[in-house]
This record gives sequence, C-alpha cells and structure tokens, in this order.
Amino acid sequence: MAKKKVLLMGKAHSGKTSMRSIIFANYLARDTMRLSPTLDVEHHHVRFLGDLVLNLWDCGGQDAFYESYFERDRETIFRSVELLIYVFDIESDNPEKDFDHFAGVLEAMEENSPDARIFVLVHKMDLVAEEERELILDDRRRLIEESCRGVGVQHFQCFGTSIWDETLYKAWSEIVTNLIPNIGVLERHLSDFCGICDADEVVLFERATFLVISHAQAQEGKIHAVEETGRQKIFHEDKEGDEEETTDAAVLESNEDGFEDVQTSPSPPSAVSPTADPPASPGGNATLSTIPSNQNAMKGVGRQIAHSPTPQFDAHRFEKISNIVKQFKLSCGKAQSQFQGLHVSNSKFTAFIDAFTANTYIMVIISHKDPAWGQGTHTAATLLNIRKARNHFEQFIPRS
Repeated sequence: MAKKKVLLMGKAHSGKTSMRSIIFANYLARDTMRLSPTLDVEHHHVRFLGDLVLNLWDCGGQDAFYESYFERDRETIFRSVELLIYVFDIESDNPEKDFDHFAGVLEAMEENSPDARIFVLVHKMDLVAEEERELILDDRRRLIEESCRGVGVQHFQCFGTSIWDETLYKAWSEIVTNLIPNIGVLERHLSDFCGICDADEVVLFERATFLVISHAQAQEGKIHAVEETGRQKIFHEDKEGDEEETTDAAVLESNEDGFEDVQTSPSPPSAVSPTADPPASPGGNATLSTIPSNQNAMKGVGRQIAHSPTPQFDAHRFEKISNIVKQFKLSCGKAQSQFQGLHVSNSKFTAFIDAFTANTYIMVIISHKDPAWGQGTHTAATLLNIRKARNHFEQFIPRS
C-alpha cells in the first residue's frame, strides 16, 4: 500500500479544511459553514484508488503555528513531502504577510523535500466579480511566480478555485493524478478504448471522490469514422474458454487485431424506451436513465460534441459532471440506495456513466452519427464494451 505525504497549508480561514471536507468527506458546500478552524496540524489518511493512501497534513494557518512550523517542527513538517498544496485567500486583508509565510514554506520545502510538486490554489474566487476574475487571478499568479523564483522554485501549478463551482474539482483532479504512478499507461489504454467504442470522449472518475483521473478524446479525422463503415468494434481480450457472444441485433466477426467488430444494423423503433427508468427503491441500486430531447444537467456535454468541424469544448465539462454526479450519489445514499450508473440521451449525443473497475466509474460520450443511433444495438454494444473492458483495466488501476 503506497502512502503519499501531502501538506495542505495557507492562512487561517482560507478554506483549506472546507475543500478537504468537500472532496474527501462528501460535505456539501453549504455544510462547511459549521466547520471550526484547524488548530495546529490535523492528520488524515485518505484512501484513493484503493491502494493509494494520501497522508494529508492539514496545517492550521494562525501566525503562532507558522512560527512552530518554521522553527521547532521544521523537519517534522516538511520532510518526505510528495505534494504541497498552498491556499491563498483572495479576500485576505493582509496579503503581504500571506506571501511572507508562503516564501518561508517554499524555503523549508527546498531544504527538506526539494523534489515535491507544488500546487497553489487562489481560493474563494466566487467573491470576485465574474468580469474581473481572470485579470485578478493573472495578477496573483504573477506574484506567486515571483515568490517561487525568489527561492529557486521553477515549477508549480496555480488554480483559481471556489467551493461553490466546478473549479475545486478541476484543481484537485489535476493534483491527485500526479500521484498515480502509471498514469501514462492508463491514458494510452483509455485512448485505445475510446477508438474501439468510436466515442467522442471517454473519462475515468475515481469512485469515492468522483475526481477525474484520466480522459481520452477521439483523434481528429476518426470522430466520424462510423459514418463510413457502419461498424463499431467490441472490446475483446484473448482468453481461453471465452465464448463468442452473438445476439439477434448484432453480427460479430473476428479480425486480425484481437478485437471483434459488430455490424450496427438499426433496430426497430420499439427497442427504445420512451420513458425514464423508474427510480430505485430504498436499499437498491440507483441507475438513472433519461432519454428526453434536452437535459439541463448535461448541456455542457451536448455543446462539446455537436456536429461541427471544430467543436467548442467547455474547459470545465468533466468537473461539472463530477459535481453533478457526486451530488446525485449523495442523494442516493440518503435514500439508502447505491448509485450504479447514469444514461442520458438526446437528439445529438448519448452519455453513459457506469461503474467500471473496483475503484472507478467510466463515462463514454458518443455523438449520433445517424438517426438510428441509440436504438438497441448501438447502446448494447457500448455497454458490452464497458463490461468486457473492466478486467483489462483492473491491471492498471490499484484494487483495495
């Protein structure tokens, strides 16, 4: 079991404990109002992706504690750190002192953990007028860069965040993926899976936090390949004893690359259910299936895959979905149900979110290439691909 030491630092009342509670303890943003300030250092062991444990040190931000961090406890605090997450309060009444503390932390990190990765969160950006946020964040990023260079730190990442929108998920997704040792291999296999499904995008979410850990996007020139071939591949692993699967709606054919092709002949209109699946009863598994012409929760997804040579991508689309689905998962828990999956379809795209490996969920987004898409065979082929790929991806994602 791999343990990674993570320091969470910043001035008092900057929002450190609130963001930790939202990401790792399933708090709603409004519930963080009742959290009390952190005193000294709080240690939390957070399990992520099964075998990866974050040894999270939530450090109180009062001036007296910083004196202790820099002197008596300097080596204890700053030794063997994998990640430093430093939080600035954009509404701070004493930014000069904040930067003095930040410079002291950087010096201690260079002395005790020079290889640690550094992330800076400019927090509470919701308190800044929307039209001024980019300008103010750029100015704060410039000051942070000056502080880093002043102590010899060349590499850091900076994010503007708020507990009230998807920016918090965006930042923490970037942070935690730096701790996954085989992320490059995982991304390559996910890209292959995206091509096999003829999907526009495929996204992996961590099961507990629903943070994005990897995603793949269709390669340019291949996004409309199914229009020419009318075929979608079925994920296939070469295992002795596997039996070829056939259905009345799909004709499977083997080929030289180790996968199988499915002939996507249109199914009759009766194959499509005109209504949503009934909600799960308490104690059951919640699988939400919605097939109307418009879904507010997934508007960002619909915009990104609309038919156009240069689709417009919402930079925060994955994190918005993380936020939405995590809230739905919490609602399922309150109803004593377990979230299993989500299926959204309209005239332009279909999105599948389903339990994948032991520690992940997967989202597959497929734009409709012809009027028959989504009727029977296509949906079944995508769900079959997800099911057949689970064991393959288990070897790249740690199990608990």
